Amino acid sequence: MSSLPPVLTTPGQVARAFRRLHGDLVSNITHGMLSGSRLRLVMVAFCTAVFWAALFFLFFGGFQFLGMYGALAGDFVEYIFSLFFLSLLVMLFFSTGIITYTGLFQRREAAFLLTTPASADRIFAYKFFEATAISSWAFILLGSPLMAGYGISADVHWSFYLLFLAFLIAFVLIPGSLGAVAAILVARFFPRRQKSILASLAALVILAGIWLVVQLWPAPGDAFTPDWLDSLLGRLSFCQQPLLPSRWMSKGLVEAAKGNWSDGLFYLMVIFGYAGVAYLLAAVVARDLYRDAYSRVQGERSTKRKVGGYEVDELFHRVFFFLPHPIRLLILKDLRTFRRDPAQWSQFLIFFGLLALYFLSIRRIGYDTQRPYWRNLISFLNLGVTSLILSTFTSRFIFPLLSLEGRNFWILGLLPLSRSSILWGKFAFSTGISLLSTELLIVLGDLMLRMPPLMIALHMGMVLVLCLGLSGISVGLGARLPNLKEEDPSRIAAGFGGTLNLLVSLVFIFTIVSSLALPCHLFFIGQDEFGAAGGRVLTENQFHFWLGVAVAGSLVVGALATIIPLRIGIKAFRRMEF
Repeated sequence: MSSLPPVLTTPGQVARAFRRLHGDLVSNITHGMLSGSRLRLVMVAFCTAVFWAALFFLFFGGFQFLGMYGALAGDFVEYIFSLFFLSLLVMLFFSTGIITYTGLFQRREAAFLLTTPASADRIFAYKFFEATAISSWAFILLGSPLMAGYGISADVHWSFYLLFLAFLIAFVLIPGSLGAVAAILVARFFPRRQKSILASLAALVILAGIWLVVQLWPAPGDAFTPDWLDSLLGRLSFCQQPLLPSRWMSKGLVEAAKGNWSDGLFYLMVIFGYAGVAYLLAAVVARDLYRDAYSRVQGERSTKRKVGGYEVDELFHRVFFFLPHPIRLLILKDLRTFRRDPAQWSQFLIFFGLLALYFLSIRRIGYDTQRPYWRNLISFLNLGVTSLILSTFTSRFIFPLLSLEGRNFWILGLLPLSRSSILWGKFAFSTGISLLSTELLIVLGDLMLRMPPLMIALHMGMVLVLCLGLSGISVGLGARLPNLKEEDPSRIAAGFGGTLNLLVSLVFIFTIVSSLALPCHLFFIGQDEFGAAGGRVLTENQFHFWLGVAVAGSLVVGALATIIPLRIGIKAFRRMEF
């Protein structure tokens, strides 16, 4: 006879039950990672190690370069830290707030927990720390190589790295708690306006980024002279406000690196104190407002809403009149799903918005005044970074599309559509969004770098090939390796199929970009390095020949990467039973 679960009657029993739940979840996730797909585990570890090592060498080289300027480097490093941590403060506020809102108001688990004897603040604590752990991984991935590079260049004591971990734990609680408070307040007082509020906040962030670009206009004088540094630091003084947690963190870490442990520990205690106050505020708000906010959100979902956006749909029909009408309807369905999900379009705006701000600041940074070799190198680096972000987008949002259709496929089955038309609709949707975002960014970056028309046309052609190939890979493998049992697209993307899709996408990007970058690199480096001595690596005729070979090879690889996965996916999708 099976025993009944214990009755939870006291706050202590509830707390122990949640701690046990946390432990079981961590244990199950760890066991699933170790006993699951070896390819996924090795791929994630390898990509993480490569990305971390690349960031470490980049930061270490930058600190070594700054070290050549002696006393000027100290002030400059502190401002860099303040700006870096302020950027992470804003990103953690948004990411933790969005994840907390999703966990508290959109997950079935929250509905179940609200029926238990657990208090509202205890449920909030459980979902909040889960959201904080998910949102802060990027902070660790970006911050640890930065601190490692700075620590080695400054020859700090080993205890500095332990102090950084303590700073990290305290720092992430401040923006996370404030983001959670904002999520609960929005749900409580504006249950119908979550998307408009999120869009307004995103617009404010974009405006702040534009203002920052204007602030970073090249300072007068020669680089790294006292006048130049005073002018630049004066324009960055906004990140040195004494009430900003990012200022406390940068000041504490710099003082600890210098050996002033008393000052470093003082700033650490300040951050811990404000982190405790911020979390206490979030817990009180959750205790008083969470249940009421949950009821309001669920009540607004059950009421009839006015559906708009027909003007956008009509414009879409007119612009893409050449597509078959059924495929246009499928693309419209995916577009509506995308724009109605803040978790998707907000991440899309963050990724590509940051890239757009960087491309707009290229001329301010002064890359356009560099030699042709450096401008060519920077342009291909821009193309590579944009392609990697695009591969992340297709793996995260396009690959799970068909898996998410699995439970509702009977609805599509009632329409006079073939299964191949459904896949072609997904492919057209992915290609359209990818081209619209990446082509504009690459052309903008090349214009800012003052690249010649031939190179701009080459980069535009490369982007077209990459968008077609990445869309074909994601749609085809998504149909070949679906996960019809999972409703969370992030978990679908993190599974075996999503990992394989990302691996194939990375190989495809490396093949296309490197094959075209190599002849350009050899030609431009000959102009700058060896051209002055009377010799070149590639002559202009040789450059045109090898560039033509690379373009032809890229077109072949792009066609294969587009057609083969789609054919495999269509064949598997036709045989699939739902």
